[in-house]
Amino acid sequence: GRRPDRVSHNRIPTKMKLALALLCAPAVAFMAPAQQTAGVVMYGNGKYDDKLWDMAAKKDVWGEWDPNSPRSDMNFNPFERDVNGNGPDCSGYFPGQGKYKDPQRPSVDFASMMAEKEVMAEIEANPKAGDKPGAPGCL
Repeated sequence: GRRPDRVSHNRIPTKMKLALALLCAPAVAFMAPAQQTAGVVMYGNGKYDDKLWDMAAKKDVWGEWDPNSPRSDMNFNPFERDVNGNGPDCSGYFPGQGKYKDPQRPSVDFASMMAEKEVMAEIEANPKAGDKPGAPGCL
């Protein structure tokens, strides 16, 4: 026979199950809030979209970048890295973000890599004013 101390889930009326599900649904929305970045305006239309994303283009975007203004597809640090070490595309999006577009990359050889290494050392030695974590134009 059936044990009296056990509750049969089949005895709960379907309408009651539906009512409980509907009552709990709004609470679920608050349990895992979406990650948001304040002041970010991104549309996926960077200056170099559908153009060569080489060191000259990155230096141009970096030259126009203002770390004290909100990050956007026209205002971002092209040399910034996400937590996985990935660089942004031409609009400032990183791999895995919805609007990321694989940029047109230049051909690379050892000599060009060494030249880029020198450029990066110069940029890293001379950060822009306001280039710090948490600044509006930073990741």
